Amino acid sequence: MKRITAILITVLLCTISFPADAKVKLPSVIGDNMVLQQDTLVNIWGWAAPGARVTVSPSWGGRTSAKADASGRWIAEVRTPEASFDERSITISDGEQVTLENILIGEVWLCSGQSNMEMQVQGGRDCPVENSQQIIVESIRYPDIRLFSVKIDGRLHPQEDVTGSWAEASPRTVKTFSAVGYLFGKELRKALDVPIGIINSSCGGTWIEAWFPDSLQTGFGDYDPEAKPTADGQSGMVKTELLYNGMIYPLRNYTLKGFCWYQGCSNTGRSDFYAEKMVAMIDHWRDLWGGGSKPFYYVEIAPHEDGYENLRSAIVREEQAKVMDMIENVGMVCTNDLVYEHESWNVHPCRKEPVAQRLAYWALSRDYGYGDAIKTIGPRFRSMELLDGGVLKVSFYGSECGFIVDGPIEGFEVAGRDGIFYPAQAVRRRPDPTVLYVSSYNVGEPVYLRYNFKNYSRGHLWDAFGQPVVPFRTDDF
Repeated sequence: MKRITAILITVLLCTISFPADAKVKLPSVIGDNMVLQQDTLVNIWGWAAPGARVTVSPSWGGRTSAKADASGRWIAEVRTPEASFDERSITISDGEQVTLENILIGEVWLCSGQSNMEMQVQGGRDCPVENSQQIIVESIRYPDIRLFSVKIDGRLHPQEDVTGSWAEASPRTVKTFSAVGYLFGKELRKALDVPIGIINSSCGGTWIEAWFPDSLQTGFGDYDPEAKPTADGQSGMVKTELLYNGMIYPLRNYTLKGFCWYQGCSNTGRSDFYAEKMVAMIDHWRDLWGGGSKPFYYVEIAPHEDGYENLRSAIVREEQAKVMDMIENVGMVCTNDLVYEHESWNVHPCRKEPVAQRLAYWALSRDYGYGDAIKTIGPRFRSMELLDGGVLKVSFYGSECGFIVDGPIEGFEVAGRDGIFYPAQAVRRRPDPTVLYVSSYNVGEPVYLRYNFKNYSRGHLWDAFGQPVVPFRTDDF
């Protein structure tokens, strides 16, 4: 009798929680003003009464339906048309209708990372964003860029929803949105002439370990069991997977074109496995969004004096550069030329527009048909040859059109077998403008070479397209 009573109570509770004629519940990322990825199958999902049949009726046709499972969860695939600025709608019903309005079809990207991605267009305390006023004023022209900010939320277990809502770009909404995220979307909008959707899911001061599952990190040599979270709500700065559970996993069904990533400052001083961790995170995110090799473009941390005499920031940049050779369909934005001398101390450089432009160059080149018409990254070290007189002839990948130089070529250092580095001079010689010749009066027979391999060292050397030379070293001290 008790068993029957318990069953009846359970059934009654289910009836109260999910009445047959109740409106379906949708995740916050499925809502008014959203952008859906063009010309593909996109997911529309939510919750209804267990076993309920839910119909999804897009205004452009292709009505479909899905049945809620025993927990009330349902998911349907909808075929989207090619991108356009026509406002669309979707009606969803399990007997009572919910209609989503002002939907656009275009390109959708997820932007994530720590404070340099989180940084709003209006800037932060002692961290201005260059041209912020103009960016905010001009945003009125782009209501077809749609913005979704995920509220910071650290969770012990994977969640099914986030807090946030879609909004049209406007001076009011752009002001408090991710500067890099919005400006990346703006560059795509101008180049492609289609609506753009940007989802910003970022949190300042966080390790990369916070952004993918703890179970994928136990094999790394620096894994610390104490970093495994024990409670909800922590910032995630020094804990694994918290932000992944609360801010990435719940978005997994939203159909995307690709990812942008700007993180690394908080991993200075503990970056021995940073490249491997980043590859693990990229692989996992791609699997989470259905497999394949969705594009993943990321930003090298900028030069800054962090108060330490060692090279811990330079080593993070080295790890970030390695990722380009470890996994397919990724690209790095180099930033060593984007810091003003007066902000050498600031981990948040103010020049966010060129960062976003360089991210967009990767996407336009790789994903939108521009190909090699766009240069995506500057020259990278290829080899060096010791010539007579203690001169190193240095060759690069990607220097076919030569170099642009702003004054003396600074940032090079050489060392002999003793490993002691000294500043070096670098010059160009005719008839070959694609190589550099590097030497130092202090080193008669150089063995090791570095370029901008310091915590703070500004770049003054570009290729013919304005892309900076990527920092490097030939030693492994």
